[in-house]
Amino acid sequence: MKFTKKHWIIAAITCLTLAGGSAVLVANHQAQVQADKIAQEEKAAYDKLIKAAQEATEKAETFKAEADVKTAQDAIKKLKEKNQKDLNSRIEKVRKNWDLYHQADKSVSAAEKAKTDQTIKTAQDAVNTLKDAMTKSKKADLQKRLDKVKAEIKSKKDKEQARAKAQTEQAQSEAAVQTSDNTQVPASQAGVSTTGTTPDYGSYSQAAATPSYTAPASGGGAVVPTQPSPSTGNPAYNSGAGLNANSNMSIAEGDKLIEEANTNPGGAPSADSGR
Repeated sequence: MKFTKKHWIIAAITCLTLAGGSAVLVANHQAQVQADKIAQEEKAAYDKLIKAAQEATEKAETFKAEADVKTAQDAIKKLKEKNQKDLNSRIEKVRKNWDLYHQADKSVSAAEKAKTDQTIKTAQDAVNTLKDAMTKSKKADLQKRLDKVKAEIKSKKDKEQARAKAQTEQAQSEAAVQTSDNTQVPASQAGVSTTGTTPDYGSYSQAAATPSYTAPASGGGAVVPTQPSPSTGNPAYNSGAGLNANSNMSIAEGDKLIEEANTNPGGAPSADSGR
């Protein structure tokens, strides 16, 4: 068969078409390969973001540093929305536990400062809200601090109670002694000697009486006074005769006569002459 010019043209067109188609196929393949590579790289990068967010969330869940919550939240924000939901739920739980911890820590600090029953109760209630397992360590630390305050208050109360008890017992003892003193009659008032002998009520002592003197009727020496009797000190009175047998003589006049007799022993005036 003889090839004409027309045949050569058709053949050339066919070759070009085949060549062009092959080139297109090659180009398409290369584009697909490139696209797949990009997709794989993007997937790898995104997987890294997911992993980073997960690790940040897990670290925050260790409940060691509150700053880990912010780090995890920033990592989660880089993910697609569908991948954020679960991680956001977990990190929100951590954040709430930190809020509870801060409230409990604040209450415990107040109890440590005030050291009252009310502040201790408030602090204990706050500590009890830390129920999640992740808060176990920090809860234990708070409880330890609170227990120390409780022990201090208990010790203080025990000392106060002991002191109050001692004061009460002392007051009761003093009251009993006072009651005993009020009801017991003193020995001096009861008339009983504390030595077991008859009490001495005292004795009456009479001053010695001035001795009486009877002056002579006319001159002569003075009569020596007689020894006064034990009862009145004057024997004249014991016999009923009266002072110098003169009932009209006063005691002052008798004393005067005695004084004159003592100063003038040779001749004292008579009792009647002095009147």
